[in-house]
Amino acid sequence: MEQNRIVGEYDRYLSPLDVWAIAFGCTIGWGAFMMPGSTFLPVAGPLGTVIAMAVSVVIMLVIGANFFYLMRTRPGTGGVYAYTKAAFGREHAFLCAWFLSLSYLTVLFMNATSLFLVIRMVFGRRLQYGYYYYNIAGNHIFMGEVGASIVALASVGLLFINAKPLLQKLQTILAIALLALVVIVAAVCLPRLRLSFPGDAFGILGGSPAFGVLSIVMLAPWAFVGFEVISLETAHFNFKMGRSRWIIVASILLSGLVYVALTLVGVCAQPDGYASWQAYIADLASLNGVSAVPTFHSARAIMGTGGLLIMAVAALAAILTGMIAAYRATARVLSTMAEDNILSERFSQTTYSILFIMVISIVISIFGRNMLQCFMELTSLGAIIGFGYTSASTWRLARKSGNRKFVALGALGTVISVAFILVQLIPGLTALETMGADAFLLLMIWCLLGFLFYLKTAATTKGAGTSLAGLVLFALLLYAAVLWLGKRLMAADSLDTVHSILRLQGPIMLLIVFLGLAASMALQRAGRGRKRKADTKKKF
Repeated sequence: MEQNRIVGEYDRYLSPLDVWAIAFGCTIGWGAFMMPGSTFLPVAGPLGTVIAMAVSVVIMLVIGANFFYLMRTRPGTGGVYAYTKAAFGREHAFLCAWFLSLSYLTVLFMNATSLFLVIRMVFGRRLQYGYYYYNIAGNHIFMGEVGASIVALASVGLLFINAKPLLQKLQTILAIALLALVVIVAAVCLPRLRLSFPGDAFGILGGSPAFGVLSIVMLAPWAFVGFEVISLETAHFNFKMGRSRWIIVASILLSGLVYVALTLVGVCAQPDGYASWQAYIADLASLNGVSAVPTFHSARAIMGTGGLLIMAVAALAAILTGMIAAYRATARVLSTMAEDNILSERFSQTTYSILFIMVISIVISIFGRNMLQCFMELTSLGAIIGFGYTSASTWRLARKSGNRKFVALGALGTVISVAFILVQLIPGLTALETMGADAFLLLMIWCLLGFLFYLKTAATTKGAGTSLAGLVLFALLLYAAVLWLGKRLMAADSLDTVHSILRLQGPIMLLIVFLGLAASMALQRAGRGRKRKADTKKKF
């Protein structure tokens, strides 16, 4: 198997610091600066976020331990795909890699489309030259801002192709700078923090503090996705595999501390006219510029223009490290599937994979950041599936080898992942809407694309006549179709709107479900064909 080639065949060029930079840089992106004001503080408040992040770190350490076990016992390329294939077979491996690649791709273009937001913080709306060049679903798209995202995507992609060693050094430098700058801002701002317990320690959306904390904990897969990308790089470590345990621990702990620090920084200062952080956060939707992002406002209010520049550089470092690591991870996943003949063999070439990822990301970024928010909701879904398969693989492989410690950790990680997936897919279980209507529509499309890619390899897949991948993809597509239409109907404000939705979007749902059913049946026919050929060979 290509993805299980021995480590010694590869150049070992990644130091422990480089590997930490990949993990930490992919985990911390623009969301660490934006989410305190938009989500963490409204839902859980400062103390609630601290508690939620502490619980999330413990959960991620369990998942991280499972990754470490598999990295140590199955070194080589392939990462989660190779682990899942060893434990459960090729079809499970495809499902895992297919949805995890969506997470990495989303991290890439969501960070890229955040670039202009940082520019706004420092230079105002100068990239919004003219009025606006086009709008999509009522969102005004400025070509200058989209152009900044396109330049960033193209620059990082071309550097990956032509100057990969330089890009790796840049990744390490930026990750160190990101951590150092956040520490500086926290050290200056946090002494100004004033909270009273329990009056202003928890969220402002109502409900019990415990429910708010639980809601933030359920965001852990989104918040920490990325640390596991180092499992795709084990063939290039220039150190003993045992040290990767501490790299995983350090990346998770430091990521959690960054989320906590930035959340607390966000309540250290309020604009004039607001008596408390609650009043300020409740009115964020009416504010613009620096004041609309509490982390940036506090840095400027306490540290002056220098503080704003420090935060802007830190955010820029977070965006670029996330982009570099996401490019790397997505290309690795695609090449692994290509080596196993699921994708075209062209994807095994770094240049082809990077160009493919670059073009897809640029096309998506043209729709503007507001239109892409639903992709963020799918980031968590892909991460949960990857974490769940990793934990389940740890459980199965550790049980075969008699390692009781990792049998327990694998089982615990699997149970946690099942809980996460239920919260993600079933509406209303937390204070946050984990997936909106548009996210379910995108999930349907991703399932259909999965059919198209997997049909290519169905005829060569060994096994019984039933395609597990086809059944799972169709079941998920059908569920997403029902939730998509149901959410659109629930959001309707009149009976006429309901009729319009049923008339226009009902047929779309029917068409997508029909295409999924047809693809699923094609997979089953391919499976039966494999079985007949196998039976014929046995007879003769």
